[in-house]
Amino acid sequence: MSELEAPWWLLKPTEFWNQLWRKERKFFESADEEFRHGTSFVAVSSIAEQYYCEYKLENDFALGEIPTETKDSGTALHAELMPTERITREEFAVLVSRKEPALAVIPVWGSAGGLKVVGEPDHVIWAEGRPLWVMELKTTRGDPQPLWEDQENQVRIYGLLLDRMGFDCSKMRLAVVRLKSGDLRDEEKREWILKVSAALIQGKMSELEVKYRGVMKAHILEHSAERAEKAVRSKAGYWLREREPIPSTSVGKCRACEYNAVCPKSLYKPR
Repeated sequence: MSELEAPWWLLKPTEFWNQLWRKERKFFESADEEFRHGTSFVAVSSIAEQYYCEYKLENDFALGEIPTETKDSGTALHAELMPTERITREEFAVLVSRKEPALAVIPVWGSAGGLKVVGEPDHVIWAEGRPLWVMELKTTRGDPQPLWEDQENQVRIYGLLLDRMGFDCSKMRLAVVRLKSGDLRDEEKREWILKVSAALIQGKMSELEVKYRGVMKAHILEHSAERAEKAVRSKAGYWLREREPIPSTSVGKCRACEYNAVCPKSLYKPR
C-alpha cells in the first residue's frame, strides 16, 4: 500500500492531513468535463435536486437559475443561521483535532456511483479529528415535520464523501434540521446553530424540539455508506448521458416550479 493509500489509523496526525491535501489536489486536477453539461464534477446539491425533479435541474442548466421570493428568503435566512469565518487548512486541522467538539466546515469530494462528486455541508461537528455530526439546515414556510427524499440523500452523500476522504466516520451521525422560516426572533436566529449543535452533542435534541414545537424538527439518521452510494448510483445515468432527464409526476411540484411556464414536461401551466 502506497503512502497515498494509507488508512487514517496507520498515520500520524500530520501525515494524515498532508496526505489528505495531496489527495484533494490530485482529485481536482483530474477535471476533464466528462459529465453531462460539460461538467467535470457533480455537486451533491444537484444530485439532491434530481430526487425532487430532474427536469428542474435540466432547466437550471439550460435556462439559468430564476430567482423567486421563496428561494431568496430561504437563502437570506440560511445565511443568517450559518455564520462562517474563513480559516486556513492548518487552522482547520488544529481546530477539529481538539478533544472538545468544534464546529467547522470543509469542502467534501470523492468518487461515488461512477461520478466525481463535490459539495460542502452546512455544518460538521468534530472532535479529535473525527466528524461526529454532519448537519444540514432546511428552511420551509410549511410544516417542518416531513423529511423529503432529496434532503435525506443530500446529507447522506455528504457523509459518504467524508468517509471516502479517509476520515474515521465510525461515530458519525447525520442530522437534517428543518426550520419554519419567519417564526424566530433575530437573536434566536443568530444563536440557532449553537443551540442545535449543543443539543446534538449533549443528546438533548428532543428537549429542543419541545421548546420549539411546530417551528423546528431534527431528523436524525445513521451514516450508511452503502445507502449513500446507492443514492448516487441511481441518479448517475443522467450525468453519464445514459438516459434523458426524468420529469416529476407531481402537479404540486410543477405548480411551485419557477420553470412551469417554459418547461416542456410541466403538468401545470400558469394562466
